[in-house]
Amino acid sequence: MTRPGDFARLLALGAVFGALGCGGAARVEELYEEAPVGSEMIVERSDGDRPDWITEPPDDDDGMKFFSGGEEGYSDFAVGLRMAKAEAWQELGESVLGIWSSLLQASEVGGKDRLQQYARNFQELAVKEITLSGTEVEERYYEKVAVKTTYGVDYHYNAFVLLRVPEQEYHMAQLRALEQLRNRAKQERNADAEEFIDEAIQRLNEIQG
Repeated sequence: MTRPGDFARLLALGAVFGALGCGGAARVEELYEEAPVGSEMIVERSDGDRPDWITEPPDDDDGMKFFSGGEEGYSDFAVGLRMAKAEAWQELGESVLGIWSSLLQASEVGGKDRLQQYARNFQELAVKEITLSGTEVEERYYEKVAVKTTYGVDYHYNAFVLLRVPEQEYHMAQLRALEQLRNRAKQERNADAEEFIDEAIQRLNEIQG
């Protein structure tokens, strides 16, 4: 019977062997043999400890805005990382969409129901502008996890991504998106949309200072 202290030692050794790689998988299975079904341990990870931003995304600071995404339990590392990145970009997109909603709510322009049709276009254009600018910085963290099952040991990956976007570019991307939408509104002869977008551009310029 394995004592609690022995079990902790097994986990520690298993992590070491998993990280070193030399027959790591076989060695982890051997050391993990007496662990209860459902037990998990990290056998490989990015350098350093698990970042705080995984559970507590940082507040906007130093002229930067932060958006995070994370996915767990993927058998394919590349897929997990891609999904985590997509989640971070989705969070950025939702933030941009919130700006549109705030601008629309504060406006006294008529025809707000018709203006709502431009919301998703604004979101897509602003996110595209940030992507094209190449100003975002991506920080990644991953873990390879061994899970004790009834038939042995299974492995999966946890992946996390933090996007850092300069606040100035965040605002400029929205302005460029609004300018494109204003051109569309002119083509569609939507006077309410033109009036609202002109007002929105003025408000964003005031916010940016």
